[in-house]
This record gives sequence, C-alpha cells and structure tokens, in this order.
Amino acid sequence: MKLKILGSQSPYNTSGHNCPGYLVQEGNTKLLLDSGSGSHSLLSYPNDLENLSVILSHLHRDHYNDIYNLQYSSFVFHNQKRIQKPIDIILPATPVSIHDDILSEDNSFATYQTIDPSSNMQIGSMNVSFCPTDHPVETYAIKVKCGNRTIVYTSDTSYSAKNRLVDFSKGADLLICEASLLKEHGFPEINSHLTAYQASTIAKEAGVKGLILTHFWPEEPVEKYIQEAKEVFPNVVPAVEGLSIDIPVVHKERNLER
Repeated sequence: MKLKILGSQSPYNTSGHNCPGYLVQEGNTKLLLDSGSGSHSLLSYPNDLENLSVILSHLHRDHYNDIYNLQYSSFVFHNQKRIQKPIDIILPATPVSIHDDILSEDNSFATYQTIDPSSNMQIGSMNVSFCPTDHPVETYAIKVKCGNRTIVYTSDTSYSAKNRLVDFSKGADLLICEASLLKEHGFPEINSHLTAYQASTIAKEAGVKGLILTHFWPEEPVEKYIQEAKEVFPNVVPAVEGLSIDIPVVHKERNLER
C-alpha cells in the first residue's frame, strides 16, 4: 500500500502547496482522500483516473474544489476511449446544495455514493470505515485497511472528538492528522480545528506508529507545527506535496512463551 501526498495547506493553496488530497494505492486500485484546490495537479493523467475512487471527507471548498476537475477530466478521457471505468465519488449527504451540485455535473464520467457512517466499504482490497468528527458541517475521519496495514485520516475536527478519534485510530501504521493551529496563539482547547499538540496527543494515546501532520496555515512555518507536536509524539513528519510513502506490512510478534 502506497500513500502520495497531494496537498498540505488550508484554507487556500499557494505556489507549490495545495489544499488537502491524499492518494492511497494498492495494486491497480486507487483511493483519493479529499480533492482540495490544486491537488489534482499532482495526479498522473489518465492513469490515475482508471480504477479511481474519491472520498470527500466533508464539503468545505478547500477539501472538494478539485472534484470538478476530476469529473471533467474523466469525461474527456472517456470520450477519447483512454479510460474505461467511471471514477466513483463518495461524499457526505450534506450540505444538500453542494452534494446535489456535484451530482448534477453533466460533463462527468462518474458514479456516486453517499457516505453511510454505520457501514464499511470494500474498494478493491481496501476496507474503508468512517468516524464522524466534530466540525461545522458533516465530516468524517476515514480508516483504510489492507491486510495488516492501516492508514487513518482525521480530516477536519475539533478536539471534542478526541476520544472517538483515539479509538478509531488505535494501533494504526500511519495517522494523517490535521494540525491547523498552534497553541502559542492561545486558541481555546475546543475549537473547530486541532493544534499540533492536540494532534500529537491523539497519536500518542492511539498508539499509532507514525504521524503525518497536515492542513497547515500558509503563513505559519511548518517547523513550528513539528516542534510543537514533538513535545508529545516523536515519530512525526509534515505532509509535503509529492511525498510518496510505502506502508509496510506489520507482522505481529510471535509469542515465544510455552
């Protein structure tokens, strides 16, 4: 299972930095977690459109703007007979106006599913499950399991969802966690986003093996987020556009006691 970072910034993209997008690939199956502004520019066309599913964690523009580019690209490449299978777009039911606008796009070669948080999805060899977070709109953390390997993406969340996220992320190989805020600015503990310190606390309590921080404010040096997170959890790196990571198979230690 491979992970490619397509975007690390919010609420807007700047030169060399895109809004959230994370491409998970296992064999020929591709799963894109969010499609934020500029993130589509790091996909490989038309190859990445073949066998592609897209999950939109929530319908804030910095997380879904580029879905329209993917819809139109799929339309064009299908007309050119360069892709055979429609992309599958999986999204929350609300806000209804945005959900319906995405589904109403005519120039699109896509199928659509609405997220049911009570059900798991099977996408190729990947098992996908959801955990509601606390955010101003309907928002989901997403867990992707393939064999012994697990990636969890928090999406946007308040620290009020901490216990849910800790339980949801238990023992994951990799946690991709938003860290929009820095505690040095004196934000209240419960906000609509996390500080880097809160993100690392979730990682530590969940016992994950590695932490990727993302969703950085463009004006803040990324080093500040990493420094703050390392006060709690040492195995942390920043999301960097174009970074590719192999998620290794995790083997359980054998019990040698008799």
